[in-house]
Amino acid sequence: MIHWLLAVLFGCVLGSTLPGVFPGFPVDSVFAHESNRNPQKSAILRYAKSATVLIMAVSESGRSVSMGSGFFVSADGLLVTNAHVVEDSSRLFVYVHDQLVQADPQLLAIDPDLDLAALRVKGGTFPVLLLCDGMPMEGTDAVAVGYPRITDVLQMGFTLHSTIGTGTISGIAQGRSRKSGRAARFIQTTGILNFGNSGGPLLNLETGEAAGMVVTTVPYAERARDRSGAAVGSVSLKSGIGYSIPAPVIRDWLTQHQLTFTTAAPTFEMPPRAEPDAARSFATGHVLQMIAGVLQQDTDLLNLAIYHYEAAAELRPDAPWITKNLGRAYAAAGRWPEALEAYQRAAHAGPNDADLLSDLGLAWQKTGDPSRAVESYRAAVRINPRSARAHNNLGQLLWEMGKVDDAIGEFRVALRYEPSLSLAAYNLGLALESKGHRDEALTAWESFLKVSGNKSEGDEWTPKIREGLSRLRTAMAPTGASAVVTSAKH
Repeated sequence: MIHWLLAVLFGCVLGSTLPGVFPGFPVDSVFAHESNRNPQKSAILRYAKSATVLIMAVSESGRSVSMGSGFFVSADGLLVTNAHVVEDSSRLFVYVHDQLVQADPQLLAIDPDLDLAALRVKGGTFPVLLLCDGMPMEGTDAVAVGYPRITDVLQMGFTLHSTIGTGTISGIAQGRSRKSGRAARFIQTTGILNFGNSGGPLLNLETGEAAGMVVTTVPYAERARDRSGAAVGSVSLKSGIGYSIPAPVIRDWLTQHQLTFTTAAPTFEMPPRAEPDAARSFATGHVLQMIAGVLQQDTDLLNLAIYHYEAAAELRPDAPWITKNLGRAYAAAGRWPEALEAYQRAAHAGPNDADLLSDLGLAWQKTGDPSRAVESYRAAVRINPRSARAHNNLGQLLWEMGKVDDAIGEFRVALRYEPSLSLAAYNLGLALESKGHRDEALTAWESFLKVSGNKSEGDEWTPKIREGLSRLRTAMAPTGASAVVTSAKH
């Protein structure tokens, strides 16, 4: 599992506005004319790669992201992965076929002790790997499929792509479960497995079935020496030994949780796909944009995301989900004129998207046209009256235009539909305070903290609300001094 631990916040432009499911394309073509000496082996590997997904998990605080692999065990979107890939996360993204982006999949079951988790994604019929019903034989050729160190690959400019690592099954090893330390069996393999393969399938090349799920690889420390032989430090190397959770364990666990998995062997055939480069470039840009958000809008990663979005938009200029996310990447990079142009193109192709119209309103605002910004926000509200983000952004703009009472009304509506929207709560308190309604401001902020609990602890605005409460209480004391307040920035 690739893991960054950061004392930063998730980017606000990207964090709350990404669509639930991004359209994409079917998977790879049928393997009827393989020139490989072993066409069946090639077909099995390519099919297994299409059945393996990249999973990105953003922590509850929004300050870290972990990445791992998973694979489908049912054509209706049931997939399995390691618990350590998805636990302690508030947002999940699944990248299917290196092309489709599935936001917020359903977490069906999780077992931190066995290190197993089951998710479900929606939106089609998916390639499935069959879970073996017995333990593999020693000496069996095996392949681990997954996304090891995918960020290193992406930062070199390549598009998203799963990989395979060959090895040999060397036996069944006795180990311990992850949390309780109970006796547990693992498939031991020799061959190089990498972090990021966690949760991906260990494929039996003789049958094409999943013999297990990759769970860990064994590193070891080696002393580094200079030319004279003197020790200068240590480096972490791969031992060539890896371990996987056996497929029968996964089958039993799924059965216990009443989750139905496929028991019929796949044909290793897939329908042809159209224009894969556009979808792959889009998914690559999305991964980079997500990581950049957690890294507080890292410039290099944002520029890479923009590069891949631009490539996708050139191939599919009629796809609003591509130009919409290109606009968001431009906006995150502070390139507002380019963001405005991208949003306009996206709105022309998809005019009934309330989130997109909110984005467009903000771009008009940032480029100095508040009248068009108001039009865009009001259009977003007409399409989706429950869009808390559109109401909040409209309220901020109305406040800046001196219409404080109208702004207060919009902030209240935003909180009615999304009570945990901390930015709207912060703005409401500030606007009430600016009108001299300190008691109402105090009540608004206290009510928000009571209702939201810990749901907003990782964002930027909850601490500011606490600071505002402290300031108000001081100001309302007999010796308190008044303060001048203005709206929060977007």
